[in-house]
Amino acid sequence: MYLHQEISKSERKKLVKNIEKHLKNYNNYKVAILNLNKQLEFISSKESKEQIFAGDINARGIIIHPQTSIDRLSYELQQIELIKESIDVSMSELTEVERQFVTYRYFKNWSIEKSAMEIGYSDKALFVIRNQVMDKLLISLGSVILM
Repeated sequence: MYLHQEISKSERKKLVKNIEKHLKNYNNYKVAILNLNKQLEFISSKESKEQIFAGDINARGIIIHPQTSIDRLSYELQQIELIKESIDVSMSELTEVERQFVTYRYFKNWSIEKSAMEIGYSDKALFVIRNQVMDKLLISLGSVILM
């Protein structure tokens, strides 16, 4: 998305923060996919349809019908799966050191210092790697990061 576009420093910073937010939530996305699938399975089951055939009442007192819940959960599941799968594909295009950096820094939420020690690079070198990773991810995750 940002391959041939010039973006300002402030716009780049905003987009990078959004990418980092998604990377930091990667493990949460995996859990959410499992939980949403379980919820959809439950709502779709015959027993639950019989129990809530007339609809449930949400916190605002609005009747929620099973199909409405299924549609809402399905949409949420599709969004989260898109983000997770896009990160997976983008990660496969990074170098080994770049993948290690993303794994330690974002997926495991390690500090730059701890990540640098584990990878065997200096803190300064890791900042260069971070910028390279973000340049690549700005292109490969361009449309996904806007979600």
